[in-house]
Amino acid sequence: MENKLILRLAEAALSGDKNLGQMAVRQFSSRIRATNANLYELLINKLEINATRSLNLNNKPLPVDVDTRQSLIKIENPVSLDKAPVHAFNVGEALEQILLERKYINELLSEGIFPARSVIFQGEPGVGKTMTARWLAKNLGLPLLTLDLATVMSSFLGKTGSNVRAVLDHAMSTPCVLLLDEFDAIAKRRDDDRELGELKRLVTVLLQAIDDWPYSSLLIAATNHGELLDPAIWRRFDIEITFPMPSVEVINKYLIEYWPDAIKEGKTAEQFSEMSFSNIDRELRKAKREKILSSFSINSDDAFLINYDTLLNHEINAATKEERNMWIIKLHKQGKSQRAISEALGVSRPTIKKILDEQLKK
Repeated sequence: MENKLILRLAEAALSGDKNLGQMAVRQFSSRIRATNANLYELLINKLEINATRSLNLNNKPLPVDVDTRQSLIKIENPVSLDKAPVHAFNVGEALEQILLERKYINELLSEGIFPARSVIFQGEPGVGKTMTARWLAKNLGLPLLTLDLATVMSSFLGKTGSNVRAVLDHAMSTPCVLLLDEFDAIAKRRDDDRELGELKRLVTVLLQAIDDWPYSSLLIAATNHGELLDPAIWRRFDIEITFPMPSVEVINKYLIEYWPDAIKEGKTAEQFSEMSFSNIDRELRKAKREKILSSFSINSDDAFLINYDTLLNHEINAATKEERNMWIIKLHKQGKSQRAISEALGVSRPTIKKILDEQLKK
């Protein structure tokens, strides 16, 4: 067994494969732990020093567009997420598997097995792909880097290629979760005659990046159009997760977790059947806005009466001339007599008559 490990270390050194080299060192150290404790400690320290060096790369400048100098990625560190996303059972199982592999990563590596390094999410818009990527990053304790591939596409594809390579190089240099959103914007089928050779070469770069992705990080690609992807892309990902449209049961869980007030008001999961989470949110936010505004949907004269009572009690003596004149006009429109207005505001009746006459002339 040790001979195989030594050969694997040699292979890693000669090929420059850092992942293979680290795994071989972990396997070798695990084998000699009982017989050579001193060497075991030295090897483990080497691995920890290497991990620390990678973490220090967080201070590296973020990749930017050469022409505009705008950042190519959005970074969340740490990821802030109040509630966990709601998933169908099979999706939740796949996600828990990812977390479990990361929890026991040393045990996997010591047996010569990498944890899942790349995941592809596919599903309709609004079913929780992006939120799930954020949730995974939070649970893994890693920063989330997001690259929206649709936004970096340029008519000058050479520039697009440079931007994507810069992001991939940065993300591979430090432990993180990298989300490639709108993945289908670039990773299309390479047999599409309408695409240029540069784009096809870019797909090849993506394939190579997936193959070489470090196990210390997690690569997530998200697409709304899985049918557009190059078949070779699918084979490269360790895990494929399809996010279905939420069932009535899942919607009910979602309402309980995110919209308990809506349930109290009589909303049911059946009312949102065949809707995505984002569309459910949109409908409920709209209803909430309408409910709030409905408390103010009274005519302006009634609204003034409410304010007027408050002003009489607290602000009548400090009212400006313009405010006093406004009150006179409003009270007159509400059917108050000049005498009543005079008594309420402490303004002479001739003054009130003058103001009303001037208003009639406008």
